[in-house]
Amino acid sequence: MTVPILATTPLLAALAWAAALAVDPGPFAPESVLLMMIGVLTLATVGMVGLTVTGGTWAHRTSLVALTGMFAIAIARPIDVIWVISLIVTVIGAVALLVPPLTTRLRRLPPAAGPPTRAVLVPLVLIGFPFPLGLAAWDRTSTTTLIIGITAPLAALWFARVFPGGLIAVRIAWPALAIGLAFTQWLAPAVVSLCGGISVAVLAWHRTVAIAFHPPRERGTVYPIPPELAPREVLDSADLDERGRRKP
Repeated sequence: MTVPILATTPLLAALAWAAALAVDPGPFAPESVLLMMIGVLTLATVGMVGLTVTGGTWAHRTSLVALTGMFAIAIARPIDVIWVISLIVTVIGAVALLVPPLTTRLRRLPPAAGPPTRAVLVPLVLIGFPFPLGLAAWDRTSTTTLIIGITAPLAALWFARVFPGGLIAVRIAWPALAIGLAFTQWLAPAVVSLCGGISVAVLAWHRTVAIAFHPPRERGTVYPIPPELAPREVLDSADLDERGRRKP
């Protein structure tokens, strides 16, 4: 039970900051708050599930990235009671991710049958992308900024769930959207959109990402063996005698 409890603390911190920004967003525009919370909450949720289910290093790093975003919010938001509470929960979450009961159970090597690194990075970058985009557009957020930020997690879901067109979504559709609409935004979010679109395209166009989305399939072959060589429990389960004939 220790690991699930420790892994939950970053998500609790994200919920605390969501409440804090709802009470007083400080210098952030409402649309910026929406994008930042989408990024932080999804990263914290994915990190929590990954730590609880797989114990992977990638999940640990994802949770740490989510906490880093929360500390960035703490720097910009005005200090009040809920700010103090949120910061305390965030510090507890950071400590929880670094204590031995959790770190000693992390799997240091990827599973032999697991997805390639780039195939994991693509959806993680996309689900976390709304946060830096919202942070860059902190004082004024355009409609195109919202479109780019909200569609990023949707593209990640489309790819991760292996829906038809998911590979095209992360290779062409969303990068083209982010790069094309970057020129309609203010300078800071435009730079973030350009960097995000280019980064996702570079990651997604690697052949290992395509293999992870469409794994190669091989047709199996069947080799008949004499019934005398078959294990007795196999023959018994098929109700056959030692010569491969149906038992009376």
